[in-house]
Amino acid sequence: MASVTDDVVAGGVIVYCLESLPERNTTYEIGAWLTGYLMIGQEGDRGFFLRCDDGGGPVFRGDLGGLGEVDLDVAAPGFEVWLRSGFALPADPEPDLPPTADVYVGGIPVDGVQLLVRARKLLRVDWRFGDLRGLLAAQPFLAVRSAHLYALRRDLEYAPELRPYLLYATDHGLEAVWPPDRDEGSRSGGAVRW
Repeated sequence: MASVTDDVVAGGVIVYCLESLPERNTTYEIGAWLTGYLMIGQEGDRGFFLRCDDGGGPVFRGDLGGLGEVDLDVAAPGFEVWLRSGFALPADPEPDLPPTADVYVGGIPVDGVQLLVRARKLLRVDWRFGDLRGLLAAQPFLAVRSAHLYALRRDLEYAPELRPYLLYATDHGLEAVWPPDRDEGSRSGGAVRW
């Protein structure tokens, strides 16, 4: 890190110099939600972190609203490697989704108003709160027309509780935006098709 004398902007990533580190880590309260890590950079709502007790270990990235260490993934095998690459990030995997499709909500338990409120926020829709119980009773229901599925799947990385309930329209019915086989923690347990 000593070799970074000014904040560096590379491909949308800002890597902080030593002088910026204390202010950035204080502003985002990194010590409170990610003890033992130092935020060294940022790309939009994602931060880049080094583990304080790991001499030369991997560079991690995670959502700045994340819950902690379990929400981090590896962005580079080590800071020196990342520095030599010009702070390049690994490419996001190619989605196995169409670029856009109609998105439906389905399978939320009828008493799951809280989940539906979280889905409302994630999907950026303005359902009236008085209509939520009716929407739960009408599942599956159309939530968003022509949504950008890859962006939605990326948002679901940080909202695992909603993964089983967001579906998109195909010629063969509705399929999960986040397939159950993509993570072992899914409550669905198998292929989702409505």
